[in-house]
Amino acid sequence: MAKKRDYYEILGLERGASEDDLKKAYRKLAFKYHPDKNPGDAAAEAKFKEAAEAYEVLSDDQKRARYDQFGHAGVDAHAQGGGAQGRSAEDVFSAFRDAFGGEGGFFDMFGGGARRSRTRGPEAGASLQATVSVTLEEVLTGTTRRLSVKRRELCEGCRGTGVKGGGKPATCSTCEGAGAVLQSQGFFSLRTVCPTCQGRGKVVRDPCPKCDAEGLTKKPVELEIKIPPGIDEGTELRIANEGEPSQEGGPRGHLFVHLQVQDHPVFLRRGSDLLCEAEVEVAQAVLGASIEVATLDGRADLRIPPGTQPNTVLRLRGQGLPELRGGQRGDILVRLAVLIPTRPSEKERTHYEALLREDKTAKPGGKGFFRKVREIFE
Repeated sequence: MAKKRDYYEILGLERGASEDDLKKAYRKLAFKYHPDKNPGDAAAEAKFKEAAEAYEVLSDDQKRARYDQFGHAGVDAHAQGGGAQGRSAEDVFSAFRDAFGGEGGFFDMFGGGARRSRTRGPEAGASLQATVSVTLEEVLTGTTRRLSVKRRELCEGCRGTGVKGGGKPATCSTCEGAGAVLQSQGFFSLRTVCPTCQGRGKVVRDPCPKCDAEGLTKKPVELEIKIPPGIDEGTELRIANEGEPSQEGGPRGHLFVHLQVQDHPVFLRRGSDLLCEAEVEVAQAVLGASIEVATLDGRADLRIPPGTQPNTVLRLRGQGLPELRGGQRGDILVRLAVLIPTRPSEKERTHYEALLREDKTAKPGGKGFFRKVREIFE
């Protein structure tokens, strides 16, 4: 009889490896040597069983303690059948299920889910999606939209069963209503969709001519969608029970409305704040002034402090957009662009030349220059 390999060696780990290290190592080997990925490869199947045995022992604190103290002799006495080749498929599945997070995860991909009984209720109808575009002004106030949706409804000819006259479909004889069949591969059973009923569990013998046995027909419907204030780009609204009906007696699906916000000619949006730009004359920047700026509500007065520098950002509090939850409005941030005349009038040229003559050391853009501008305009 061949000597059994060390369990830590099989998993490629050192003694004292953590539980997470054990799982990671076993998952890697299980995925690599799984018989469904290596059909007909006896060597891969043997390595898969060997890794499962090693993981089952080392993942159990009591077994691992006995193994660390006595080696294989400490655990073989407790094994049923002894060794990787003598292990049952259920023993291997147990380790596989534990390492891959139980049923419904990776384990299901290889047929382990076939052991699970179907306890869920009737499936809901299909959900639908739509896209709606809104303006920034509509984000401020909220709005409503009339939305035309083409969705499938239960066929009037068969009441959704797909059977002419509304009869009931027959139970699939291939899968006996399960919707899936088991195919054996070595010591594994692989669960696949039933080829006869395509997973429905039922077959239609006398199809409805109005819907060609689908049980659903397309119909347009008009819906009014309420869009709340403060929505952001990419917000998705769920309109409950406005999707398609269930053919199994379950609830309707939902309608998911994806919202897009149109670009604005004046404002850029940053959350609930709005950014814009306003132009001011040199004299206004130097002496201070009050100017009108645009808002989504109309216009508002903005005070320019004396000595304002180019690109200064001033704030209009509470003039931005409302938050989606809470309703508190953000601010408008106004960046000031100081207008430098490109073609000054004769009067302007006279004033600027006078400034240069009075202060030969002053240069346009310097502090002395702007101080002189202020004196002239005062």
